[in-house]
Amino acid sequence: MNVPKLRFKEFTDEWQEHKLKDFTVPVKRKNTNNESDLPLTISSLDGLVDQRTYFNKVVASKDMSNYYLLKKGEFAYNKSYSVGFPFGSIKRLDKYNQGALSSLYICFQVNNMNSDFTVKYFESPKWHKQISLCVAEGARNHGLLNVNINDFFSTKHFFPQLKEQQKIANFLSTVDKKISNLEDIVTNLENQKKGLLQQIFNQGIRFKDENGNNYPDWISSTIGKSGDFYYGKSAPKWSITDTATTPCVRYGELYTTHKIIVKKIYSYTNIPKENLKFSTGNEVLVPRVGEEPLDFCKCCYLPFKDVAIGEMISVYNTRNNPLFISYMFNATMKYKFARLVEGGNVSNLYYSYLKNIKIELPCLEEQTKIADFLSAFDRKIDNQKAQLEHWKQIKKGLLQQMFV
Repeated sequence: MNVPKLRFKEFTDEWQEHKLKDFTVPVKRKNTNNESDLPLTISSLDGLVDQRTYFNKVVASKDMSNYYLLKKGEFAYNKSYSVGFPFGSIKRLDKYNQGALSSLYICFQVNNMNSDFTVKYFESPKWHKQISLCVAEGARNHGLLNVNINDFFSTKHFFPQLKEQQKIANFLSTVDKKISNLEDIVTNLENQKKGLLQQIFNQGIRFKDENGNNYPDWISSTIGKSGDFYYGKSAPKWSITDTATTPCVRYGELYTTHKIIVKKIYSYTNIPKENLKFSTGNEVLVPRVGEEPLDFCKCCYLPFKDVAIGEMISVYNTRNNPLFISYMFNATMKYKFARLVEGGNVSNLYYSYLKNIKIELPCLEEQTKIADFLSAFDRKIDNQKAQLEHWKQIKKGLLQQMFV
């Protein structure tokens, strides 16, 4: 039977097959005389948005008379590959009353269907499967999939009656609202953290001792006077195997895997131990290479000892609280590190460049209080992110099971 795996119990009849052209009308009205000066683009995450704001630059032609004029509630299909939307995404214009969209997109109205239901359907794996059937074999043109417009509108789909469409749309909208609320919470917490970091390291916020007294004034020092460096040794990608037993941290993981603290070791190398450099624990890892100068200040606190440190990592062993130092480097040193990058491009940030950078340090006890406070705040953010990911996975499962 053509019914979904997950369904509201009051509905029992089969879903009916339709071609996309049965309930849509192509939109080909041109933006004559530049009726709309709002250039649109499709974001797989944010929907139809102002292209100037989205790309943070002027990218549309001054003459948009050959663009399609799209009106609120109408849909557009982007034939570009994107993560999560390998066969392109379809979005409805919700944020603006109208806008101009490149004629490379396929635009259409939805008729005799619940528009909110179709929005959810176009996010589902069922839609992805159907649209994949009309993607022609062969090369892409500047990232665009080869989709024939007639084949697009001839794709086949199963839909319920309007009453069931409405209930599905309402239910999934509730899930979307939960996700949106969690996204807002995460964004607000991250903005709060930015403000806290600025105030703490500008000494606008000071901590007190257990008796409520102020700690001593921060003292001036340099990175070199406050600790020592050493370099990691080679642990190349080819040496990372499932059977290797020597734990290691590679420089790329500082960007992609670890945050402010290395909480878990993910890589193991088969390089002989005598050819490696091992951590002593409670150290700060500083990447020596990056794609852009600002990448170099992605520092991590490594609490573990006997972990092999990969090449292109400078390890800072400090008499101060290393977690505090990691927070301070990431929050205040970004531009100072960037100015020292050799050549200002993909280069090597030798630790000798860092030693003379001036820093302000509180006493060790206040450092610990600051580090504990910020790590607790990070745990709060991580908890909300985990809830957000949980609800995204719930939605993913619902989209898989609630459509035929």
